Amino acid sequence: MIQMQRSQRHEENDTLLVVGKRFSDGASIVSLRNDYPDLSIKSCPSYLTAIAKLASDRPRAVLADLDPTVHNLGDAVSAMREAIGKPTKLILCCTPEREPLARELLRSGADDYILHPLRRHEVDAAIGYARPGESFRTGEPQPTASMDELALLAGVLSKTSAKPMELVQQLAALIHKAMNALGATVIVEGAVASSGAVVTKPALSAPLTVDGKTLGQLTVTERSEGPYTVGDAEKLKRYAEIASQVLASASQQRNWRRLALVDVCSGLPNRRYLHQRLDEILEQAARDHFAVTVLLFDIDDFKNYNDTFGHATGDEVIRHAGALFRRHCREQDVVTRYGGDEFAVVFWDPQGPRAPGSKHPASALGVLDRVTKSLASEVFAPLGAEGSGKLTISGGLATYPWNATTRDDLIQRADEALLNAKRAGKNRIFLVGEPITREES
Repeated sequence: MIQMQRSQRHEENDTLLVVGKRFSDGASIVSLRNDYPDLSIKSCPSYLTAIAKLASDRPRAVLADLDPTVHNLGDAVSAMREAIGKPTKLILCCTPEREPLARELLRSGADDYILHPLRRHEVDAAIGYARPGESFRTGEPQPTASMDELALLAGVLSKTSAKPMELVQQLAALIHKAMNALGATVIVEGAVASSGAVVTKPALSAPLTVDGKTLGQLTVTERSEGPYTVGDAEKLKRYAEIASQVLASASQQRNWRRLALVDVCSGLPNRRYLHQRLDEILEQAARDHFAVTVLLFDIDDFKNYNDTFGHATGDEVIRHAGALFRRHCREQDVVTRYGGDEFAVVFWDPQGPRAPGSKHPASALGVLDRVTKSLASEVFAPLGAEGSGKLTISGGLATYPWNATTRDDLIQRADEALLNAKRAGKNRIFLVGEPITREES
Protein backbone atom coordinates (compact mmCIF):
# COMPACT_ATOMS: atom_id res chain seq x y z
CA MET A 1 0.00 0.00 0.00
CA ILE A 2 2.77 2.40 0.96
CA GLN A 3 4.73 1.44 -2.17
CA MET A 4 1.67 2.13 -4.36
CA GLN A 5 1.14 5.62 -2.81
CA ARG A 6 4.79 6.52 -3.39
CA SER A 7 4.59 5.36 -6.97
CA GLN A 8 1.41 7.39 -7.57
CA ARG A 9 2.94 10.54 -6.04
CA HIS A 10 6.03 10.11 -8.24
CA GLU A 11 3.86 9.79 -11.35
CA GLU A 12 1.88 12.92 -10.48
CA ASN A 13 5.04 14.96 -9.91
CA ASP A 14 6.33 14.01 -13.36
CA THR A 15 3.27 15.40 -15.18
CA LEU A 16 3.09 18.82 -16.84
CA LEU A 17 -0.43 19.96 -17.76
CA VAL A 18 -0.82 22.62 -20.47
CA VAL A 19 -4.15 24.44 -20.84
CA GLY A 20 -5.56 26.44 -23.73
CA LYS A 21 -6.06 26.37 -27.49
CA ARG A 22 -2.52 27.63 -28.14
CA PHE A 23 -1.20 24.32 -26.73
CA SER A 24 -3.70 22.12 -28.57
CA ASP A 25 -1.71 21.89 -31.82
CA GLY A 26 0.67 18.97 -32.14
CA ALA A 27 3.75 21.16 -32.72
CA SER A 28 3.50 22.77 -29.26
CA ILE A 29 3.16 19.41 -27.52
CA VAL A 30 6.06 17.95 -29.51
CA SER A 31 8.25 20.93 -28.60
CA LEU A 32 7.49 20.57 -24.90
CA ARG A 33 8.11 16.82 -25.01
CA ASN A 34 11.48 17.45 -26.64
CA ASP A 35 12.38 20.00 -23.95
CA TYR A 36 11.10 17.81 -21.10
CA PRO A 37 11.60 14.15 -22.12
CA ASP A 38 11.34 12.95 -18.52
CA LEU A 39 7.94 14.63 -17.97
CA SER A 40 4.52 13.44 -19.12
CA ILE A 41 2.95 16.29 -21.11
CA LYS A 42 -0.85 16.37 -20.96
CA SER A 43 -3.16 18.99 -22.42
CA CYS A 44 -6.65 20.44 -21.94
CA PRO A 45 -8.29 22.76 -24.51
CA SER A 46 -10.05 24.98 -21.94
CA TYR A 47 -9.97 26.14 -18.33
CA LEU A 48 -13.24 24.29 -17.65
CA THR A 49 -11.91 20.90 -18.78
CA ALA A 50 -8.67 21.57 -16.88
CA ILE A 51 -10.56 22.22 -13.63
CA ALA A 52 -12.47 18.96 -14.09
CA LYS A 53 -9.26 17.01 -14.80
CA LEU A 54 -7.47 18.58 -11.80
CA ALA A 55 -10.16 17.23 -9.48
CA SER A 56 -8.46 13.83 -9.81
CA ASP A 57 -4.96 14.54 -11.15
CA ARG A 58 -2.17 16.42 -9.39
CA PRO A 59 0.47 17.47 -11.95
CA ARG A 60 3.87 18.89 -11.13
CA ALA A 61 2.86 22.20 -12.73
CA VAL A 62 0.18 23.78 -14.93
CA LEU A 63 0.93 26.10 -17.84
CA ALA A 64 -2.29 27.97 -18.65
CA ASP A 65 -2.47 30.16 -21.73
CA LEU A 66 -4.07 33.50 -20.84
CA ASP A 67 -7.33 33.69 -22.77
CA PRO A 68 -9.04 37.10 -22.30
CA THR A 69 -12.23 35.79 -23.95
CA VAL A 70 -12.91 33.58 -20.93
CA HIS A 71 -15.86 34.89 -18.93
CA ASN A 72 -14.81 35.95 -15.39
CA LEU A 73 -11.18 35.12 -16.05
CA GLY A 74 -10.14 35.93 -12.47
CA ASP A 75 -12.72 33.47 -11.11
CA ALA A 76 -11.51 30.81 -13.54
CA VAL A 77 -7.91 31.19 -12.37
CA SER A 78 -9.06 31.07 -8.73
CA ALA A 79 -11.04 27.88 -9.41
CA MET A 80 -8.01 26.31 -11.09
CA ARG A 81 -5.83 27.22 -8.13
CA GLU A 82 -8.34 25.66 -5.72
CA ALA A 83 -8.50 22.48 -7.80
CA ILE A 84 -4.70 22.18 -7.99
CA GLY A 85 -3.89 22.78 -4.36
CA LYS A 86 -1.01 24.82 -3.01
CA PRO A 87 2.06 22.63 -3.79
CA THR A 88 1.46 22.62 -7.58
CA LYS A 89 2.73 25.58 -9.63
CA LEU A 90 0.15 27.48 -11.68
CA ILE A 91 1.91 29.49 -14.39
CA LEU A 92 0.12 31.80 -16.83
CA CYS A 93 1.44 32.19 -20.38
CA CYS A 94 0.67 35.38 -22.32
CA THR A 95 1.76 37.64 -25.15
CA PRO A 96 3.67 40.83 -24.20
CA GLU A 97 0.67 43.11 -24.73
CA ARG A 98 -1.35 41.07 -22.19
CA GLU A 99 1.36 41.25 -19.51
CA PRO A 100 -0.58 43.85 -17.41
CA LEU A 101 -3.58 41.46 -17.32
CA ALA A 102 -1.34 38.56 -16.30
CA ARG A 103 0.13 40.66 -13.51
CA GLU A 104 -3.38 41.38 -12.20
CA LEU A 105 -4.28 37.67 -12.29
CA LEU A 106 -1.44 36.86 -9.89
CA ARG A 107 -3.84 38.10 -7.21
CA SER A 108 -6.31 35.38 -8.27
CA GLY A 109 -3.92 32.59 -7.33
CA ALA A 110 -1.41 32.20 -10.18
CA ASP A 111 2.18 31.74 -9.00
CA ASP A 112 3.86 33.50 -11.92
CA TYR A 113 3.57 34.27 -15.61
CA ILE A 114 5.87 33.86 -18.62
CA LEU A 115 5.67 35.41 -22.07
CA HIS A 116 5.17 33.86 -25.49
CA PRO A 117 7.14 32.60 -27.27
CA LEU A 118 8.10 30.30 -24.38
CA ARG A 119 11.79 29.94 -23.71
CA ARG A 120 13.08 26.79 -22.10
CA HIS A 121 15.09 28.47 -19.32
CA GLU A 122 12.06 30.63 -18.39
CA VAL A 123 9.78 27.58 -18.17
CA ASP A 124 12.48 25.79 -16.12
CA ALA A 125 12.59 28.65 -13.63
CA ALA A 126 8.79 28.99 -13.46
CA ILE A 127 8.05 25.32 -12.75
CA GLY A 128 11.18 24.66 -10.68
CA TYR A 129 12.74 22.19 -13.09
CA ALA A 130 16.41 21.21 -12.74
CA ARG A 131 18.05 19.53 -15.73
CA PRO A 132 20.37 16.58 -15.23
CA GLY A 133 23.83 17.82 -14.29
CA GLU A 134 22.57 21.37 -13.63
CA SER A 135 21.56 23.08 -10.42
CA PHE A 136 18.14 24.71 -10.52
CA ARG A 137 18.22 28.22 -11.95
CA THR A 138 15.89 30.67 -10.28
CA GLY A 139 15.70 32.84 -13.36
CA GLU A 140 17.66 34.62 -16.04
CA PRO A 141 20.93 36.24 -15.03
CA GLN A 142 20.13 39.80 -14.06
CA PRO A 143 21.67 42.18 -16.61
CA THR A 144 24.08 44.73 -15.28
CA ALA A 145 23.33 48.40 -15.86
CA SER A 146 25.17 50.00 -18.77
CA MET A 147 27.29 53.13 -18.34
CA ASP A 148 24.58 55.11 -20.12
CA GLU A 149 21.97 53.83 -17.65
CA LEU A 150 24.19 54.70 -14.70
CA ALA A 151 24.74 58.19 -16.10
CA LEU A 152 21.00 58.70 -16.55
CA LEU A 153 20.32 57.38 -13.04
CA ALA A 154 22.87 59.85 -11.65
CA GLY A 155 21.07 62.57 -13.59
CA VAL A 156 17.75 61.55 -12.03
CA LEU A 157 19.22 61.65 -8.52
CA SER A 158 20.63 65.12 -9.20
CA LYS A 159 17.15 66.38 -10.10
CA THR A 160 15.48 65.68 -6.75
CA SER A 161 15.73 69.36 -5.85
CA ALA A 162 14.70 70.56 -9.31
CA LYS A 163 11.22 71.40 -10.55
CA PRO A 164 8.93 68.32 -10.42
CA MET A 165 8.42 68.18 -14.19
CA GLU A 166 12.18 68.16 -14.83
CA LEU A 167 12.53 65.13 -12.55
CA VAL A 168 9.64 63.26 -14.24
CA GLN A 169 11.15 63.98 -17.68
CA GLN A 170 14.53 62.66 -16.54
CA LEU A 171 12.84 59.47 -15.27
CA ALA A 172 11.17 58.95 -18.66
CA ALA A 173 14.55 59.22 -20.40
CA LEU A 174 16.06 56.70 -17.97
CA ILE A 175 13.29 54.11 -18.49
CA HIS A 176 13.42 54.62 -22.26
CA LYS A 177 17.13 53.81 -22.32
CA ALA A 178 17.19 51.09 -19.63
CA MET A 179 14.36 49.06 -21.19
CA ASN A 180 15.68 49.42 -24.76
CA ALA A 181 12.15 50.51 -25.66
CA LEU A 182 10.92 52.54 -28.61
CA GLY A 183 9.29 54.88 -26.08
CA ALA A 184 8.56 55.32 -22.39
CA THR A 185 6.02 57.36 -20.45
CA VAL A 186 5.99 58.31 -16.77
CA ILE A 187 2.72 59.43 -15.18
CA VAL A 188 2.92 60.94 -11.68
CA GLU A 189 -0.13 62.48 -9.99
CA GLY A 190 -1.38 64.11 -13.20
CA ALA A 191 2.05 65.03 -14.63
CA VAL A 192 2.97 63.16 -17.82
CA ALA A 193 6.41 62.96 -19.43
CA SER A 194 7.49 60.85 -22.42
CA SER A 195 10.78 59.91 -24.02
CA GLY A 196 10.91 58.50 -27.54
CA ALA A 197 7.69 57.26 -29.09
CA VAL A 198 4.44 58.07 -27.30
CA VAL A 199 3.09 55.03 -25.46
CA THR A 200 -0.42 54.38 -26.78
CA LYS A 201 -0.49 50.59 -26.25
CA PRO A 202 1.80 49.66 -23.35
CA ALA A 203 3.83 46.50 -23.80
CA LEU A 204 4.91 46.56 -20.13
CA SER A 205 3.87 48.67 -17.17
CA ALA A 206 4.70 48.97 -13.49
CA PRO A 207 3.04 51.06 -10.75
CA LEU A 208 4.80 53.76 -8.77
CA THR A 209 3.89 53.25 -5.11
CA VAL A 210 5.04 54.65 -1.76
CA ASP A 211 3.71 53.32 1.55
CA GLY A 212 0.90 51.50 -0.24
CA LYS A 213 -0.26 54.63 -2.08
CA THR A 214 -0.13 54.65 -5.88
CA LEU A 215 1.65 57.75 -7.21
CA GLY A 216 1.54 56.90 -10.90
CA GLN A 217 2.81 54.42 -13.48
CA LEU A 218 5.74 53.58 -15.76
CA THR A 219 4.83 52.28 -19.23
CA VAL A 220 6.91 51.31 -22.25
CA THR A 221 6.20 50.48 -25.88
CA GLU A 222 7.58 47.38 -27.55
CA ARG A 223 11.34 46.86 -27.52
CA SER A 224 13.62 48.15 -30.26
CA GLU A 225 14.64 44.52 -30.94
CA GLY A 226 12.76 41.34 -30.02
CA PRO A 227 10.07 40.74 -27.39
CA TYR A 228 10.33 41.46 -23.69
CA THR A 229 11.20 38.66 -21.30
CA VAL A 230 10.19 37.96 -17.71
CA GLY A 231 13.55 39.43 -16.74
CA ASP A 232 12.62 42.66 -18.52
CA ALA A 233 9.33 42.84 -16.61
CA GLU A 234 11.26 42.36 -13.36
CA LYS A 235 13.72 45.06 -14.41
CA LEU A 236 10.92 47.55 -15.03
CA LYS A 237 9.48 46.65 -11.63
CA ARG A 238 12.83 47.39 -9.97
CA TYR A 239 13.11 50.71 -11.78
CA ALA A 240 9.59 51.54 -10.64
CA GLU A 241 10.69 50.92 -7.04
CA ILE A 242 13.71 53.20 -7.51
CA ALA A 243 11.61 55.88 -9.22
CA SER A 244 9.01 55.73 -6.43
CA GLN A 245 11.63 56.34 -3.77
CA VAL A 246 13.23 59.17 -5.77
CA LEU A 247 9.85 60.86 -6.26
CA ALA A 248 9.01 60.48 -2.55
CA SER A 249 12.39 61.96 -1.59
CA ALA A 250 11.90 64.90 -3.97
CA SER A 251 8.42 65.55 -2.56
CA GLN A 252 9.80 65.49 0.99
CA GLN A 253 12.57 67.92 0.05
CA ARG A 254 10.03 70.32 -1.49
CA ASN A 255 7.94 70.09 1.66
CA TRP A 256 10.94 70.85 3.86
CA ARG A 257 11.86 73.85 1.71
CA ARG A 258 8.29 75.12 1.87
CA LEU A 259 8.17 74.75 5.65
CA ALA A 260 11.49 76.58 5.97
CA LEU A 261 9.92 79.56 4.19
CA VAL A 262 6.57 79.67 6.03
CA ASP A 263 5.72 81.32 9.34
CA VAL A 264 3.90 78.74 11.46
CA CYS A 265 1.67 81.17 13.36
CA SER A 266 0.28 83.25 10.49
CA GLY A 267 0.67 80.74 7.66
CA LEU A 268 2.30 83.53 5.62
CA PRO A 269 5.75 83.38 4.02
CA ASN A 270 8.50 84.37 6.46
CA ARG A 271 11.46 86.78 6.39
CA ARG A 272 13.68 84.30 4.55
CA TYR A 273 11.13 83.99 1.77
CA LEU A 274 10.76 87.77 1.59
CA HIS A 275 14.49 88.22 1.06
CA GLN A 276 14.62 85.56 -1.67
CA ARG A 277 11.53 86.77 -3.49
CA LEU A 278 12.37 90.47 -3.23
CA ASP A 279 15.80 89.84 -4.76
CA GLU A 280 14.11 88.10 -7.71
CA ILE A 281 11.56 90.91 -8.16
CA LEU A 282 14.19 93.65 -8.00
CA GLU A 283 16.31 91.82 -10.58
CA GLN A 284 13.30 91.69 -12.91
CA ALA A 285 12.45 95.33 -12.18
CA ALA A 286 15.96 96.43 -13.17
CA ARG A 287 15.63 94.54 -16.42
CA ASP A 288 12.04 95.50 -17.33
CA HIS A 289 11.89 98.99 -15.75
CA PHE A 290 8.98 98.95 -13.31
CA ALA A 291 8.57 100.22 -9.76
CA VAL A 292 8.62 98.08 -6.61
CA THR A 293 7.24 99.34 -3.29
CA VAL A 294 7.95 97.77 0.09
CA LEU A 295 5.60 98.36 3.02
CA LEU A 296 6.69 97.49 6.55
CA PHE A 297 3.90 97.75 9.11
CA ASP A 298 3.17 96.58 12.61
CA ILE A 299 0.10 96.43 14.84
CA ASP A 300 -0.15 99.41 17.18
CA ASP A 301 0.13 98.55 20.89
CA PHE A 302 0.33 94.84 20.17
CA LYS A 303 2.02 94.18 23.52
CA ASN A 304 -1.11 95.37 25.30
CA TYR A 305 -3.19 92.74 23.51
CA ASN A 306 -0.81 90.02 24.65
CA ASP A 307 -0.76 91.33 28.23
CA THR A 308 -4.54 91.84 28.45
CA PHE A 309 -5.92 88.89 26.49
CA GLY A 310 -3.02 86.40 26.50
CA HIS A 311 -0.64 85.12 23.86
CA ALA A 312 -3.22 82.85 22.22
CA THR A 313 -5.33 85.92 21.45
CA GLY A 314 -2.20 87.75 20.30
CA ASP A 315 -1.49 84.93 17.83
CA GLU A 316 -5.06 85.16 16.56
CA VAL A 317 -4.65 88.90 16.00
CA ILE A 318 -1.47 88.19 14.01
CA ARG A 319 -3.31 85.65 11.83
CA HIS A 320 -6.28 87.97 11.33
CA ALA A 321 -4.15 90.97 10.33
CA GLY A 322 -2.12 88.88 7.87
CA ALA A 323 -5.23 87.37 6.31
CA LEU A 324 -6.79 90.84 5.98
CA PHE A 325 -3.83 92.14 3.98
CA ARG A 326 -3.65 89.02 1.87
CA ARG A 327 -7.36 89.42 1.04
CA HIS A 328 -6.96 93.00 -0.16
CA CYS A 329 -3.68 92.60 -2.06
CA ARG A 330 -3.38 91.58 -5.67
CA GLU A 331 -2.30 88.05 -6.58
CA GLN A 332 1.27 89.01 -7.51
CA ASP A 333 1.89 91.09 -4.36
CA VAL A 334 3.91 89.38 -1.63
CA VAL A 335 2.54 89.45 1.94
CA THR A 336 4.89 88.12 4.64
CA ARG A 337 5.31 88.07 8.38
CA TYR A 338 8.63 89.82 8.99
CA GLY A 339 8.85 88.99 12.69
CA GLY A 340 6.90 89.59 15.93
CA ASP A 341 3.94 91.81 15.07
CA GLU A 342 5.70 93.25 12.02
CA PHE A 343 4.69 92.46 8.46
CA ALA A 344 6.23 93.22 5.08
CA VAL A 345 4.36 93.61 1.82
CA VAL A 346 5.94 93.91 -1.63
CA PHE A 347 3.81 95.72 -4.22
CA TRP A 348 4.94 95.31 -7.81
CA ASP A 349 3.42 95.53 -11.25
CA PRO A 350 5.43 93.97 -14.06
CA GLN A 351 2.82 94.90 -16.68
CA GLY A 352 3.89 98.47 -17.47
CA PRO A 353 7.03 100.64 -17.58
CA ARG A 354 7.93 102.98 -14.77
CA ALA A 355 6.36 106.42 -15.34
CA PRO A 356 9.15 109.06 -15.63
CA GLY A 357 9.25 111.30 -12.57
CA SER A 358 6.53 109.42 -10.71
CA LYS A 359 7.25 108.78 -7.04
CA HIS A 360 3.91 107.62 -5.74
CA PRO A 361 3.16 103.88 -5.26
CA ALA A 362 -0.45 104.08 -6.45
CA SER A 363 -1.18 100.34 -6.10
CA ALA A 364 0.13 100.28 -2.52
CA LEU A 365 -1.95 103.32 -1.56
CA GLY A 366 -5.07 101.72 -3.00
CA VAL A 367 -4.53 98.58 -0.92
CA LEU A 368 -3.78 100.63 2.21
CA ASP A 369 -6.98 102.60 1.74
CA ARG A 370 -9.01 99.35 1.56
CA VAL A 371 -7.22 97.86 4.56
CA THR A 372 -7.72 101.03 6.64
CA LYS A 373 -11.45 101.00 5.92
CA SER A 374 -11.64 97.29 6.85
CA LEU A 375 -9.78 97.87 10.11
CA ALA A 376 -12.25 100.60 11.05
CA SER A 377 -15.17 98.14 10.85
CA GLU A 378 -13.53 94.74 11.36
CA VAL A 379 -14.76 92.71 14.32
CA PHE A 380 -11.95 90.82 16.06
CA ALA A 381 -13.89 88.24 18.06
CA PRO A 382 -10.96 87.33 20.37
CA LEU A 383 -10.95 90.92 21.68
CA GLY A 384 -14.52 90.65 22.87
CA ALA A 385 -17.47 93.00 22.39
CA GLU A 386 -15.23 96.07 22.44
CA GLY A 387 -12.92 94.75 19.72
CA SER A 388 -14.67 96.27 16.70
CA GLY A 389 -12.54 98.92 14.99
CA LYS A 390 -9.90 98.94 17.73
CA LEU A 391 -6.99 97.54 15.73
CA THR A 392 -4.77 100.08 13.97
CA ILE A 393 -1.47 99.78 12.14
CA SER A 394 1.51 102.01 11.46
CA GLY A 395 3.68 101.56 8.41
CA GLY A 396 6.47 102.86 6.26
CA LEU A 397 6.78 102.77 2.48
CA ALA A 398 9.88 102.88 0.29
CA THR A 399 9.91 102.57 -3.51
CA TYR A 400 12.52 101.25 -5.93
CA PRO A 401 14.36 102.87 -7.68
CA TRP A 402 13.78 106.32 -6.14
CA ASN A 403 14.28 105.57 -2.45
CA ALA A 404 16.70 102.63 -2.76
CA THR A 405 18.05 100.18 -5.34
CA THR A 406 18.90 97.10 -3.27
CA ARG A 407 16.83 94.77 -1.10
CA ASP A 408 18.54 95.65 2.18
CA ASP A 409 18.47 99.41 1.51
CA LEU A 410 14.82 99.29 0.44
CA ILE A 411 13.79 97.45 3.62
CA GLN A 412 15.91 99.79 5.77
CA ARG A 413 14.29 102.89 4.25
CA ALA A 414 10.81 101.42 4.77
CA ASP A 415 11.76 100.62 8.39
CA GLU A 416 12.92 104.21 8.95
CA ALA A 417 9.59 105.46 7.60
CA LEU A 418 7.76 103.05 9.97
CA LEU A 419 9.67 104.48 12.96
CA ASN A 420 8.71 108.00 11.88
CA ALA A 421 5.05 106.94 11.71
CA LYS A 422 5.31 105.57 15.26
CA ARG A 423 6.92 108.76 16.54
CA ALA A 424 4.20 110.84 14.88
CA GLY A 425 1.49 109.16 16.96
CA LYS A 426 0.83 105.76 15.34
CA ASN A 427 -2.08 104.83 13.08
CA ARG A 428 -0.16 106.36 10.21
CA ILE A 429 1.66 105.35 7.05
CA PHE A 430 4.83 107.25 6.10
CA LEU A 431 6.60 107.28 2.74
CA VAL A 432 10.30 107.66 3.62
CA GLY A 433 9.64 110.27 6.30
CA GLU A 434 6.69 111.86 4.54
CA PRO A 435 3.19 111.17 5.93
CA ILE A 436 0.72 109.91 3.31
CA THR A 437 -2.26 109.16 5.57
CA ARG A 438 -3.50 110.93 8.65
CA GLU A 439 -4.92 109.52 11.85
CA GLU A 440 -8.60 108.89 11.46
CA SER A 441 -10.95 110.44 13.91
